[in-house]
Amino acid sequence: METREEVLRKINWDYTYTVEDQEKLLASPSLSDKKHIYVKILQSVRWYTIKSILNEDELREALSPEVIGALFPPALREKYHYARKVLFG
Repeated sequence: METREEVLRKINWDYTYTVEDQEKLLASPSLSDKKHIYVKILQSVRWYTIKSILNEDELREALSPEVIGALFPPALREKYHYARKVLFG
């Protein structure tokens, strides 16, 4: 299974963000700062890896309606909407 650092490096290969930059964004209190990273993670990484690299608070944010609404295709939005419902009610 991939580590958090490997995932962050892989998902933003097309940007100049370093892993450290992404960690700073993920530590930010603003969801809008994190949204891009969460969308990339949800669209690019397997579910069990996601669960292993995000803590509970991060997972709750990653599965927020604002992030899920930015996912494509619609079937992926439905998948993560269901996951949110199962995990967090």
